Amino acid sequence: MTLLKWPRRQPQTQAEEAQLLKLFNSLNDVVLLLDKQHQVQFINQYWETITGIPVEQTLGRLFSDFLHPEELPSWSQLLNKITPNQHETVWFRLISASGELRWCEMRIQSVNKDQLYPLSATLCDITPQVRNEEVRHASHRSLQSLVDRLPAMLYRSRNNASWSMEYVSEGCELITGYTAESMLNQSQVSLGSIIHPDDATRVWEDVQQALETFSPFDIHYRLTRADGREVSVQDKGRGLYSESGMVLGVEGILLLTTES
Repeated sequence: MTLLKWPRRQPQTQAEEAQLLKLFNSLNDVVLLLDKQHQVQFINQYWETITGIPVEQTLGRLFSDFLHPEELPSWSQLLNKITPNQHETVWFRLISASGELRWCEMRIQSVNKDQLYPLSATLCDITPQVRNEEVRHASHRSLQSLVDRLPAMLYRSRNNASWSMEYVSEGCELITGYTAESMLNQSQVSLGSIIHPDDATRVWEDVQQALETFSPFDIHYRLTRADGREVSVQDKGRGLYSESGMVLGVEGILLLTTES
């Protein structure tokens, strides 16, 4: 690798330069220097660790050569936005020597306060964190798909006479005949509005008693579906509380038992 030519007020000896280079190569982040053409003038050894691309094959090349093509517009916008005495932070994907994508966080700024170039930057490999987040999203999508396929209605509602829905699963349509979208935050089509009038008061009182004692509830009642048919359901749920014990809402599951 070429000797480091980092801007300094006083000339540095080869020994000092070698010591500084050794320091940079000991870091577990990439450190790099870009010239006015955005070519890599210096980069430390950790670059090869995360990308598999030798330092010697990186020096003198445009940094954009190593970016995923979809990141190029963002890279251009970043270069147009940055000004002297200011830093910018951005996430982007690098293409490694094996073709694997590596997510990195870059912090980039001018070396000198009174002029834009050269630019110095640090790169932190955040691929493991991004992958963990992708796994969580995939798990969430899988769980949501499972919930939506269940022959049941999972819900979260406010504790009011309408039982206004803040969340309802797709199984809502099987139980009630109404789509999930039509019941969310809609007082015209709420759970409370389709509970059989002869059961509505009992349902309210049973749930309120359970909430007061911080107990789960398990009650049976009748609903009137969108097509006018009457069905019997089992409602198993519990209250949602603040740290002070105030009731924030109710969540539970509604199961079809018999049809009249």
